[in-house]
Amino acid sequence: MKTKLTQKKKMDKRFLILNIAVIAVIVFTSLYVWTVGDDYTLHTHFYPEDGTIDNVVVNVKDDDVVEFVNVRTEKGELVADFRSDNRGKTDVLISYSIGDTKMDPMVFNLEVNEFDTIIDHTMGDIHFNGDKAVIISIIALLALAEVMMLWMYIDYRKQGKFSYTMIACGGLSIFNAILLAYVIYYLINMPNLSIGTFLMLVTGAGTIMLIVLFPLMLLLAILLAISNIWLMKNEGYRPVNALGIFFAVIWALGTLGTVGVYFIPYSNYSSGRVGYIVLMVLVYIIGYLECMFISTVACSFLATKYKVPTDRNFIIILGCAIRGDGTLTPLLKDRVDAAVAFEKKQYRETGKHAVFVPSGGQGADEVISEGEAMENYLKSIGIPEERIVREDKSTNTMENLKLSKEIIDGMSDSEDKKIAFATSGYHVFRGYIMAKKIEMEDAKGISAKTKPYFFPNAFLREFVGLLVDQKWKHIIFALAIVAFFGTLAYMIF
Repeated sequence: MKTKLTQKKKMDKRFLILNIAVIAVIVFTSLYVWTVGDDYTLHTHFYPEDGTIDNVVVNVKDDDVVEFVNVRTEKGELVADFRSDNRGKTDVLISYSIGDTKMDPMVFNLEVNEFDTIIDHTMGDIHFNGDKAVIISIIALLALAEVMMLWMYIDYRKQGKFSYTMIACGGLSIFNAILLAYVIYYLINMPNLSIGTFLMLVTGAGTIMLIVLFPLMLLLAILLAISNIWLMKNEGYRPVNALGIFFAVIWALGTLGTVGVYFIPYSNYSSGRVGYIVLMVLVYIIGYLECMFISTVACSFLATKYKVPTDRNFIIILGCAIRGDGTLTPLLKDRVDAAVAFEKKQYRETGKHAVFVPSGGQGADEVISEGEAMENYLKSIGIPEERIVREDKSTNTMENLKLSKEIIDGMSDSEDKKIAFATSGYHVFRGYIMAKKIEMEDAKGISAKTKPYFFPNAFLREFVGLLVDQKWKHIIFALAIVAFFGTLAYMIF
């Protein structure tokens, strides 16, 4: 309960502002459309040369649905005004003459929905009074979301708050930026865009997103596969070492099953309306997941490059396997050396020493604990014993941090404990996630050099961790996509 309450108190207020803005815009737009939607000005897109027409006759097939009010010219265009009466559908025929020539009637399809809003479905498009307000509101929300997501992402980067929330902000920023750029481009070129055409553009934006992301995703998929082959060559074959290859294959199949069908003539329509909607839902969800994966890679990389403030009181060194004779493996030695190098730099810059907390228990095949092995090494390179506090009970990363935190809490009653943790580069982001879970909010990661082939599987692990840790948010987003396309199908089809 304490952890949940703490997390709730520390929730970024910018998320609250964004949520309030979304609700406010939806409510305002809905009320506006509901207020003006029972009237409708039908634009015929017919412009008589002299601005006048003769013998205009407006015939409403079912006058119980809509009531004809008047017909007129507006800016040289023939327009007609209607008012809703009852829910239903009806055709409207507008006949006219030019001189002595009687023209063929123009046919329009009107519908009054359950909210008394008149919707014009002529030629499969959608028009209603207030549709421009809907378009402007959607663009405004996209723009606001983009600003807020980028703001939070950059802010988290500057403060060293690497987390799944940061990944989500980055992923949504990429996702949103592509949608926003695509929509604005078409609005500039088609300023009189109808709501129906606008919604269809938004539908097509998902495919554009996959096409835009394709080169980067292809590069990442190739690098994942190559790195896994390299990993298995050096570390041996295990199923976990082939995760990158598995991901690359799944991504390729997903891309071929969505974007690939557009290269087959008429295939996107061949399965009918339901098939088309299902395809669009899959396109958007795959695009969303790709954005999240790219953000995961970016955040994991940035976590290794973050410059830890030189004001740390304690440096936890995360353990891993040691050699049979109790000495450090190259991987673990690099972690200890990185911690020592940082501490020396901190002392040079600030005159402040930090206490080392080498952390790791004794495995079944280890002669001493990992914590003791690291302590021995620290002493051998001249670190005084009084600046080393060993933790030797932990069995995994979470316990490394948790048990080390308990030791640190026992040494100092101060609330302001500046803590860093040292680990291999590929493991730094994981350290941030674990530290956050045990409320070590200010802990910063010191990155040690490591073989590059370890990174891809770490990216995939954090990507899966993101999906699992925030599964309900991702499920809600996916349901929102389904709801959007379901509503679109109802309105257009």
